[in-house]
Amino acid sequence: MYPVTLNVTGRRCLVVGGGWVALRKVEGLIAEGAQVTVVTPEAVGPLAILQKNQAITLEKRAYRPGEAAAFSLVFAATDDREVNRRVSEDAASAGVWVNVADDPALCTFHLPARVRRGSLQLSIASAGESPFVVRRLRAFLERRFGPEWTAWIEAAGRFRGAVRALGLPRDEMERRYDLFFDSTVDTRQIRARVPAAEELARWLSPDPEKPGTGRAENGKGSQVGVASPDGARGRAGLVSLVGGGPGDAGLLTLRGRQRLMSAGAVVYDRLAATALPCDLPANVGLHCVGKEAGHHPVPQEEINALLVRLAREGKRVVRLKGGDPYVFGRGGEEAEALAAAGVLFEVVPGVTSGIAVPAYAGVPPTHRQEAVQVTLLTAHESKKVEGPQVRWDLLAADPHATLVGYMGVTSLPHAVERLIAAGMNRLTPAAVVERGTTSAQRVIRSTLAELPAAVERASIEPPALFIIGTVVRHADTLDWFGKRPLSGERLVIASPGGDLGAELDMCGAEVVEVPLPVTPAARVVLGALPLTGCVLRSPEEADALDEERDGPGWDSSKVVAWCLRPAAAERARFLGWRNVVHLPDETPGAVIRAMVRG
Repeated sequence: MYPVTLNVTGRRCLVVGGGWVALRKVEGLIAEGAQVTVVTPEAVGPLAILQKNQAITLEKRAYRPGEAAAFSLVFAATDDREVNRRVSEDAASAGVWVNVADDPALCTFHLPARVRRGSLQLSIASAGESPFVVRRLRAFLERRFGPEWTAWIEAAGRFRGAVRALGLPRDEMERRYDLFFDSTVDTRQIRARVPAAEELARWLSPDPEKPGTGRAENGKGSQVGVASPDGARGRAGLVSLVGGGPGDAGLLTLRGRQRLMSAGAVVYDRLAATALPCDLPANVGLHCVGKEAGHHPVPQEEINALLVRLAREGKRVVRLKGGDPYVFGRGGEEAEALAAAGVLFEVVPGVTSGIAVPAYAGVPPTHRQEAVQVTLLTAHESKKVEGPQVRWDLLAADPHATLVGYMGVTSLPHAVERLIAAGMNRLTPAAVVERGTTSAQRVIRSTLAELPAAVERASIEPPALFIIGTVVRHADTLDWFGKRPLSGERLVIASPGGDLGAELDMCGAEVVEVPLPVTPAARVVLGALPLTGCVLRSPEEADALDEERDGPGWDSSKVVAWCLRPAAAERARFLGWRNVVHLPDETPGAVIRAMVRG
């Protein structure tokens, strides 16, 4: 097979079939600007919506012999092989390229599996011979190529334009392209970062030098201030700095959701991904700016510049941050950058982790006559040798205070050492909570002195925070979150989840309710944390969610397909779902009892 990339903009394309497989073909064609005609006696609901919105031409009838010849590209995706064969023969005889779903012998071209990160596309194909390999390779690459590659390819495009404007000889242009690539891509870890402004300026200078620091391997770039505003106000939009809460999507505020649903672009951190509404319109631009422990692929200055660029395009922009924007979230810096650029902004406060996470771990931050003061601090302060901004001596001396430390994994031993050295009782109750308020929450409780070793034994990873104070001893009694029967389960269900979705949530499961077809925002949410199960109520839902199983968050060996009807179970097994459980009783109570039994 000879690999090509087709420009189908404005070309007439035919899709024969009206199921979920056909819908995926239609969506791909629409995204590339094709004029799509769908022929099918019956169509799934989203195809009818596309017709209503005049995105496609939908003709509810049987395929007519010979009509494939009138199109530039043809797809057959029915469940009738005879119809598919007829479409294939008609197209081939007219010299029209044709693809038949799941039938390589009838194809004159094959569609590769794709991994997309903005304009960057990775294609995997096997000439139709080994689709199982293609699927697994796609799943592998979906996990390895993080969302930061989208921002990276956009930065690469801007850099190319700046280099071409210099009018340099070809070898000098290539030299600068090498500097960009070699300094921003870690080929071993398959990671990328957006370069800082000072690096770009150096690479565009008459005598560029490869920087000795800022390489992708250490995950850091030179952090410089925001470039001075150019004074152009244009038709600037509004930037909303929205707190997404600590992880539980239900803790997103009403105003935060309202701003998200009316946005034209969303700039989000990894830790805020679970707060994205799954029903966010597909045309909303999603910009992941990374930020995880040890890897900040997009410098803060570039985040600030991105917010300004998007606003100056006249967009309503949401900057979605975990917790609260102004509590250890650098929201103040971003607001100052927007103010300096003359961009209108607002702040939508969120539920901060320092209050919510202890509550989900069974720890009340205050308790009458026991803890009358709460101190929120960043644990990184404990590492400072000179000039720490935290008075550890004062914190250690107050037995009626609760300390809550953000970013508290790597810094925990230093914080504990400073507190004990300042006189805090070594036996003070303490805890560390990983991924608080989510299905991945883990809680480690110990004494202050023993906590670092306990955390190391449990292999606790960021994001996590620590809680130190007598109130931690209440966790045995007040652990409401971890004692619910489905605690730790993260389940996908097609929207609307109805009574079943509500009951699963009440029993402690983290329910990800996704619209069909699955939106880009829903894919981000699905991949934010590991999934444990998928509720299938029909064969159509199995078809619609099948391709999503290649994405991050899905582990085929662990995710259970809970099928409420025999036809759904049969279809899931046909599609290769590994762990299929048919539930003969589909009432919410019976489903929950089956899940609890495992």
